[in-house]
Amino acid sequence: MDWSQTPRVLLVWPERGKVLRSRLDLILLERYCSSHGSQLALLTRDAEVIFQAGEAGIPVFQSRKTAQLQPWRKSFREFKRRELEDKVVEIRDSDLFSRGNKPVQKEFPTLTRISIFITAVLAVLAIAGMLLPSATITIKKKINQKSLIVPIQAIMGADQVQISGKVPVHELSIVVEDQQSIPTSGTTAIASEYALGEVVFTNLSEEDITIPENTILSTDSENPVHYLTAEPGKVPAGGGESTTIQITANYPGISGNVLADQITTISTSLEAEVSVNNPLPTNGGTDIFLSAPNNSDRRRLSRNLSFSLKDLAALEIRDFLIQGDILLTPDLMDIEIIEELFIPEEGSPGSELQLEKKVRFLALYTSRDDLLLLATDLVKAQYQGKDYEPIVESITITQLSSPIPGAAQSYIWRMEVNWSEKEIMDQNQILQMVLGKNPLDAINLLQENMDLEIPPQIKLSPSWWFRMPALPFRISISEREG
Repeated sequence: MDWSQTPRVLLVWPERGKVLRSRLDLILLERYCSSHGSQLALLTRDAEVIFQAGEAGIPVFQSRKTAQLQPWRKSFREFKRRELEDKVVEIRDSDLFSRGNKPVQKEFPTLTRISIFITAVLAVLAIAGMLLPSATITIKKKINQKSLIVPIQAIMGADQVQISGKVPVHELSIVVEDQQSIPTSGTTAIASEYALGEVVFTNLSEEDITIPENTILSTDSENPVHYLTAEPGKVPAGGGESTTIQITANYPGISGNVLADQITTISTSLEAEVSVNNPLPTNGGTDIFLSAPNNSDRRRLSRNLSFSLKDLAALEIRDFLIQGDILLTPDLMDIEIIEELFIPEEGSPGSELQLEKKVRFLALYTSRDDLLLLATDLVKAQYQGKDYEPIVESITITQLSSPIPGAAQSYIWRMEVNWSEKEIMDQNQILQMVLGKNPLDAINLLQENMDLEIPPQIKLSPSWWFRMPALPFRISISEREG
């Protein structure tokens, strides 16, 4: 417009985009053209621009031909321009770029407004129809029962379960202690009185010999009996001279009663100077007999207490093991006697024999968890790439025989594994079959395509809804075992 010398300027608006829609922008353009001696007109179909141009007194045309043929209402433009110049000053003072003043919206006819409202309502209902309804499909699947017999080998030293049927052996050490007593059936002799007698000392030298009191004498035997002189004495000088002295046995009891000529040994240095002999038997030594335990009593009490301790150990083992654990050694092995104390001691009297005993027992067992793990691995191995899958929670095991010792520190027996299986369902396929269908048609489709013996159940929410949801995430599938 700066270099143009034309008296009229027709500004063509783009068909797309929203530019120069403000009344202020149009006024500035009109004033710029007027300052160059040109009259401004607009070519546009934009309703907002047409409205603002009308308010600013700027002619608007629908086509170039119309702009060429029709007058441009110069006088009206000039009038409107003067009227709006004062308003431009106010607008500049407040905010040249303010968009606070909303344009006057064009009102639509009543019929159009009703149509728009109905369309909006239908759109809301359509969205609600997509999101509101939900459905639950319950399918009762046929359950098949399966079983498998497995030979089990429990191996000592193994540390893991093998699918070939091998499981580890676990050791359980139990320490128990108890005491028992029984009446004694034997007797024992208890020394009571000391034996007495006299001996004759004979001089072997030419000098007199003094015999001190408590000189030790004894018999000449494998188990000598000892005596003491009860008084001092003196053997006269000269070979063959003798004297008689009283003696007392060193220990009480009948062991001190010996025959004549048995006491011949002197246990001191006098033996080189004198000889000794008892011309008469010693007597007076006595024993008393009291009740006492014998070896038979000890063996019987030890055997009885061992049985009792084994029962106690069996109870503790039963409390330790859980249901399903297999005890491989019902007859427990007493691997170590920690303590065994008899009261009274051997040789001592007593009317009752008491035994305190502590024993460590060893038990071997196989755990239920290992057997279940083996059963689970075996069952899963049956279903590689099949249309069925096992119900792992249904796996049970039953022992068909008792464990017996095998080769190389092992135990063998047979076990039966029972479980249930069900057909694998493709939930995506089920959803594609029922989306948007009538519930009855959906039931028939599912029963025919999935070969169901019992028709599936479909529950709609809300209950008065008449079709299956159109969105997959609004449908849930529940499997029920039958």
